[in-house]
Amino acid sequence: MICPRCKTVLTRKTIRDFDISVDVDYCTGCGGSWFDKGELEQLEKTIEPTFLEIRRIPDRKDQMEPLICPSCENHQILQKAEHPRDRKVIFDYCPTCKGIWLDSGELEAIQEENWILTIGKFFKWLLNIG
Repeated sequence: MICPRCKTVLTRKTIRDFDISVDVDYCTGCGGSWFDKGELEQLEKTIEPTFLEIRRIPDRKDQMEPLICPSCENHQILQKAEHPRDRKVIFDYCPTCKGIWLDSGELEAIQEENWILTIGKFFKWLLNIG
C-alpha cells in the first residue's frame, strides 16, 4: 500500500494499548496510519487522562487536502469528518472499504483527554446525569 499523504510505501506496525493489539499500515515518511475496517474502534475506547493536552496534528489546511484510498483499487477519494471526541481532528475515511486514515498525532489527540473533562464525566456517570 502507498501512503495517501506522501506516497511512501506503508509498513506494518503493531499498536498496543493495555490489552489491545492492532496491526496497522504505517507511513515512515509522514507518520500517518491506515486502519482497516474495525481496527480504529478498538483503540478509540482507550482514554488517556492528561494534565495538559498538547496536540501535534497537522493544521486544518493540510487536514482538508483530498486523499486517495490506499486500499481500494478504484482510486476512491477519501471523505472527511470531524472526530466526535476531538473536533480538531479531521480524519479521512473510505466509503467503500470503510478504512480510516489518521495523520501523525491524530490518534494521540483522540485518545488523550484533559483531567478536568475526565473527572467531570466520571461525576456525571456517578450521579447518573447524562
